[in-house]
Amino acid sequence: MINKQFFEDLTQQLTRLLPQAEAAGEEARKAMAAMLQKAFASLDLLTREEFAAQSAALARAEERLAHLEQEMTRLEALVKEQGKA
Repeated sequence: MINKQFFEDLTQQLTRLLPQAEAAGEEARKAMAAMLQKAFASLDLLTREEFAAQSAALARAEERLAHLEQEMTRLEALVKEQGKA
């Protein structure tokens, strides 16, 4: 999930843009942060670290799949040779 600092930074930027939010003070910031956090949570986003970990896992799986395909080709050729003998 996205870290708390992201929401704090986003909330501060939004309160600077909306004069009414600045006038309402800390309560408005908290309400806006909660609303943003809820909205982003519903998107089921990954952090950069989670994405990197998933990408690395996918790369390992693809590498393993390529190795298994080569092994299967080798074994199929061996079986074919055994059938001729």
